Amino acid sequence: MAVDHVKSTIITALDATPVVQPTAGEGAPAPLKSVTGIATGIASSSIDATYQMVRVPSNSKIKNLSFQTQTQAAGVTDIGLYYATDGEGNRPTSLLVAAAISRTFFASAIALTTTTRQDVLGNPIASPYTPDKRNMPLWQAAGLASDPGGYFDIVLSLTTAITTGTGIMVLECTYTD
Repeated sequence: MAVDHVKSTIITALDATPVVQPTAGEGAPAPLKSVTGIATGIASSSIDATYQMVRVPSNSKIKNLSFQTQTQAAGVTDIGLYYATDGEGNRPTSLLVAAAISRTFFASAIALTTTTRQDVLGNPIASPYTPDKRNMPLWQAAGLASDPGGYFDIVLSLTTAITTGTGIMVLECTYTD
C-alpha cells in the first residue's frame, strides 16, 4: 500500500510557478461574519409556513450553518434560500414561493421535535450544500448565471405543521464576503 501525500487545491495553487493567489474566502484568509436569527414557533403553524431567519449578501461564502430548536410537539422543516424581501432589484417585499431559489438548498426534513443543535452543512444526508460550495459565492453555489447583487434570505419552510409548540428556533450562519 502506497503512502499518499495529497495537496488541497489551495496548497497546489500556492506551490505553483507562478504562485496562484486564492481569493479571500475562497481559500485565502478572510474575516468571518456571523448572523443569528431567532424566531418563536407559532402553535398551529401550517405546512408551507415560512420563518425568515437570516439575511446574507448574495456574494457571501457560507462556511457554517447551525440550527437548534426548543422541542416542539411536532413539525418538520426544510432550510432554503430565497431572494430577500427588502424590495431591492424589483424583488417582492413579501415572501412568495416564487422568491425561492431553492426551498431545500441547505437542508430538508429537519425535525423540530429535538433540541439537539445541528450542524446543517455537516450532515451530507440532509444538506445538498456540498463541501465544494463552501468556497463559492452563494449565488454561484445556488446555480445562478450571475450575481443578482443584494441579499438572500435563509428561510425555514415547514413540511409538517407545528401543532402545539411555541418553542424558540435559532439559525446561526457564519460566512465571509
